[in-house]
Amino acid sequence: MTSTKLWIFADWDETITSHDTLCLVAPPNSTEPTAPPPFSYFVQYYSNLISEYEHSFGPRDTLEQQLAYLQSLGPVERLIVRKVEEKGLFKGVKEEDIKKRAQRVEFRNGWKEFTEEAMRREDVRLMGILSVNWSNVFISSALRRIHDDAFMEQFEIRANVNPPCKMS
Repeated sequence: MTSTKLWIFADWDETITSHDTLCLVAPPNSTEPTAPPPFSYFVQYYSNLISEYEHSFGPRDTLEQQLAYLQSLGPVERLIVRKVEEKGLFKGVKEEDIKKRAQRVEFRNGWKEFTEEAMRREDVRLMGILSVNWSNVFISSALRRIHDDAFMEQFEIRANVNPPCKMS
């Protein structure tokens, strides 16, 4: 008789974390004349883009319409990426800066206990995190604050900002 194992994959923001962490990834605001605009500028730019696009797309009250909408978002997403690149939001940011900001991540109540219980069980395998537009470095640094090496060695982080890797 083969035993069935429950494989668990988790999302990052507001699933494992108690708040959206995008503002922590971005560098702090600067008053330097050559500094990029504050992060709020990019948030507003994206909000305006997505609102206009949602309005022009039309209703999304069926599964087919919602799937078509999601598949069509590429050009909108590329516009925000271009704006971030054009304005240099991440220019000069070092890996150590990202790791330092990751220390401010707040995890959802019960996350650590959930992971500990999942690791004790033989019928469960806590696989890892799947995240869009996040950095393995940021996520791994935040997790290392509350998890030991044994956890990190078996936990996989797949984020599309960096190549998929096992963080150890």
